[in-house]
Amino acid sequence: MGKYCFVLPVLVAFAIPTFAQVEYADAKTKAECTQYAQTPLPAEAASFSAPAQWPACASYKLHSGIGTKVDLEAARKCAWQERLASQAGLEPRHTVASVLGGAATLAQLYANADGVERNIPLAIRFACEAGGAPAEIGGRIEHLESLAKQTIPPKENFKFCDDITSGFMQGFCEAYESELADQSRANALSNLSSKWSESQRQAFATLTKAHAAYAKAHGSGEIDTSGTARAAEEISAEQSLRDSFLAAIQIFEKGSLPNYSATEVQKADTDLNQIYRKAITDAEANKSKYGAVQPEGIRAAERAWLTYRDAWTQFAKLHYPAVSAESWLTLLTKDRIATIQGGPCEFDPDNSQCEQQDTHAPRPLP
Repeated sequence: MGKYCFVLPVLVAFAIPTFAQVEYADAKTKAECTQYAQTPLPAEAASFSAPAQWPACASYKLHSGIGTKVDLEAARKCAWQERLASQAGLEPRHTVASVLGGAATLAQLYANADGVERNIPLAIRFACEAGGAPAEIGGRIEHLESLAKQTIPPKENFKFCDDITSGFMQGFCEAYESELADQSRANALSNLSSKWSESQRQAFATLTKAHAAYAKAHGSGEIDTSGTARAAEEISAEQSLRDSFLAAIQIFEKGSLPNYSATEVQKADTDLNQIYRKAITDAEANKSKYGAVQPEGIRAAERAWLTYRDAWTQFAKLHYPAVSAESWLTLLTKDRIATIQGGPCEFDPDNSQCEQQDTHAPRPLP
């Protein structure tokens, strides 16, 4: 069942408002943040007033081009409003937009000269305001001060997630990275399908939606969450399936297609039934343990997989008519087995060899 060596904390419960966390830092970090708090704000800061509620603009998305084009000016204006909303106590807990927006976005903008003149002291002021675990704040100060000493612009931009030390923040940063990855995959899939027929694109849209639901069900229902970083591990498991889906489509589009017989699909189906029943039995026996995989989580993922499997075969009829239904069913069933077992199943469409290896995440299709 997707066993992982370490796990990250769920984005829940005990967080202190991020802008107040400097008070828990060591004396050196407190003194540095006090010093950098004197850095003057740019004139435009005075043109924004505190909103009545948390802004819906999402500066981190505007800055990164998630679901929209990159717009540095809009990101900055949004971040000013988010910063004021945070200081007014309107910050919603446990969202990527609140943790990585506002002062965190402003820190990145001024550290990287994104649409503004580079201003490292101002970036450090915002990094202190954004808060985080005490060690994270100190690490960001050191990171940014090291950039200030460079005579040429750094090769890599400063990222707020570069200096995280807590499982709590790792969950948010993993969620952010997953949004970036989702955007990249969506672009790649759109490019792949751009020349397909309308009926093929519609069937593919149904398939990708079904796969997204399956990946989410797997991440939320089939991953042991007994460690301290479970949110990030759930996201990582979901992203692993999404990455493999894209990789499979890319390989199939190059002509490397599966070729299995009716006998092989029957064997794969028998194997899956045995492995699935064992997974349910094991989950039932351990369901009272903290963070253990629950039987219903496995069942929900299995139902989502069946919908995904059927959507794939419907799409394949239209787009890969030369490949038999038995071939797709065999490949997809072997893929499901690999995912349940938590090991990589590396498929060679020519000889259908599948090698299981110990790993921290499943490697499904292809």
